[in-house]
Amino acid sequence: MFFKLSVNHSKLLKSKDIQQYFEGLKKLKIITYEKIDSTNTEAKRILDKKCINNAMLIADKQTTGRGRLGRSFYSPLGTGIYMTIIYNLKSAPDENVLFTAKTAVAVALAVEKVTGNKPEIKWVNDLYISGKKVCGILTELHTDKKNKMQHLIIGIGINVYTSDFPEEINATATSLGENESIKPKLIAQITENVFKLLGEKYDSFCLNEYRKNCFILGKEIEYIKNGTKYYATAKDIDDSYGLIAVSHDGTIDTLRSGEISIRIKKEEAF
Repeated sequence: MFFKLSVNHSKLLKSKDIQQYFEGLKKLKIITYEKIDSTNTEAKRILDKKCINNAMLIADKQTTGRGRLGRSFYSPLGTGIYMTIIYNLKSAPDENVLFTAKTAVAVALAVEKVTGNKPEIKWVNDLYISGKKVCGILTELHTDKKNKMQHLIIGIGINVYTSDFPEEINATATSLGENESIKPKLIAQITENVFKLLGEKYDSFCLNEYRKNCFILGKEIEYIKNGTKYYATAKDIDDSYGLIAVSHDGTIDTLRSGEISIRIKKEEAF
């Protein structure tokens, strides 16, 4: 069920709306915007100007929301959650995929707890409900000008009650079907989960949750790697969140997020 609600300035999110639902992040800096080009882009601008501790940016609208592989994320006024978490790192990671995958688990658990909806994960960074995309995640590494301070920029976009999607994504996108009242609580729960699950002691928990909820496992897929199209079965997720794909001739390929695009074969499309 979708809600078409009017949004006026008095309903736009404020930091206090979110902070009331925090349990362990009472001092987290929250920066809100009525409209911004991209919360990830804004996070980079902030970090380019000054050192900042862990923080969260939230916008009611993005004019140029960004996703992986140069894709855009549709971000109309008020109907979704468009947020970026700035997360301090002790050292630069080898790959961002670990944090992307853990964030997917964190968001899925938050959505289930707050709304009762149980999203599934499409490797590597999207959440789906009933075969359609409801959330995208984009993680980016930022290093300061002295190459000392490392930050992870974690962008999360969720369709909460968006109903009028552009034609090019209308058949593949969906919303949680909730109304705007759940947004502050869901944002707070997501943020709490992210700061909790990114810790090393949750590595095994997140990997198990990811494998359990990755719905493409066992399906026939097409993927493009180094400009060549391949056909295979998605078999498993390895300990580094690589997707293990087995082709029809028995060849095993482990896919990494930075080098491929992937989709389920047409006969199994949603």
